[in-house]
Amino acid sequence: MGTYKLILKRRTIRVFQDKPVPFSSLKKCVNAARLSPSARNVQELEFLAVNGREQVARVNEAVRFGGIVREKGRVKGEEPKAFIAILAEKEKSSQEYTPINAGIAAEAIVLTALEQGIGSCIMGAIERERIKGILGVPNSYAMPLVIALGYPKEKPVAGKPRGKDMFYWTEKGQLHVPKRHLEEVMHRDRF
Repeated sequence: MGTYKLILKRRTIRVFQDKPVPFSSLKKCVNAARLSPSARNVQELEFLAVNGREQVARVNEAVRFGGIVREKGRVKGEEPKAFIAILAEKEKSSQEYTPINAGIAAEAIVLTALEQGIGSCIMGAIERERIKGILGVPNSYAMPLVIALGYPKEKPVAGKPRGKDMFYWTEKGQLHVPKRHLEEVMHRDRF
């Protein structure tokens, strides 16, 4: 599948199958991220792949999901089965570029995951210090983002907007996450 089709297909996944994610898949995701652009080629980012059952369970306790999970509640066995923590070496980091670099790396990770049939959720609502403690991350590193990963148990679609709803379910139980129309967000030659 080409890049454009992957981008069109990718949706945030919050409900996962009870199936482990192999380390080889995480390694491929991290390799894509490390080769992503880095402002001024500083390369301040490092990545911590987590797929050990006990570590994953502990990290799951330190992340908060919105949307479907908050509304319907978490069902045992439907949690993420792996995480990739994006870390930034503080000495090399910049307030201006590190968040951008982390976002670029996150996109590389989630698209590479999707190419392998793995769903993802880019997470910022996390207990950073708690997760750093669980994973043994030194204080000399920041943790801009954590990406939850697993094989999808849901198939959300980019639905048509319905009022001010951020997401909604059809009568058949299909999750819709509205996106603004292209005509609303794209300008040509002048604003």
